[in-house]
Amino acid sequence: MASSKIRAGVIGCGNICGIYFRVGKTWDVLDIVACADMVSEKACAMGTQYGILKIYSVDEMLADPDIDIVINLTVPKAHGAVAIAAVEAGKSVYNEKPLSITREDGQKLLALAKSKGVLVGCAPDTFLGGGLQTCRKIIDEGLIGKPIAANAFFMGHGPEGWHPDPEFFYKIGAGPMFDLGLIILRRS
Repeated sequence: MASSKIRAGVIGCGNICGIYFRVGKTWDVLDIVACADMVSEKACAMGTQYGILKIYSVDEMLADPDIDIVINLTVPKAHGAVAIAAVEAGKSVYNEKPLSITREDGQKLLALAKSKGVLVGCAPDTFLGGGLQTCRKIIDEGLIGKPIAANAFFMGHGPEGWHPDPEFFYKIGAGPMFDLGLIILRRS
C-alpha cells in the first residue's frame, strides 16, 4: 500500500532546519524525504544527522516527481525566488518568513500557485494559534475599545547572541523589525 503521507523536501539546511527535521518526524501526515542546500556539505551534514536519504541539489529536488511540497528555509532574500521555482515545478511550498521581500514577488508567487493548482503557506503559523486568535477576537469585537497604539518588547539579545551566522538578519527583508512590521501592516 502506498504511503498517504505528503512527501516533503527541505531547501536550506542552515540554523533553523534542525527543528523542522525533528518536529517533522512527529507529524503523521508528513514525511521529510529529501534536503538540499546551495552548500552541498550543509545538506549532507543535515541529511546524515537526521536520517534523510535523498541529498539533492536544489534543481534535482525541484525535478523529483516524488516531492509534493518544498519547505523553503533559505535566507529571506532567496524566499521569493526559491518558492517561485518550486511552484513552477508544480510543487506546493511552505516558506519560512517572510513570504518574499517584495510585494510584487509575493503576488507573483500566489498568482502562479493559483494557476498551477498548488498551495502556498508561510511562517509564522503561530498566528493561527489560540492565544493570538483570542486577542484578535477581543479586538474585533471591541471588547477593549478601539486600540490607538501598540507596544512590543523583545526581551533578550538580538540574533547575534544565538545565530551562528547572523549577518543576513541585518540586510533588507530580514530581522525582527521586518517581521513585526509585516504583522502590524497586515491588520491595518
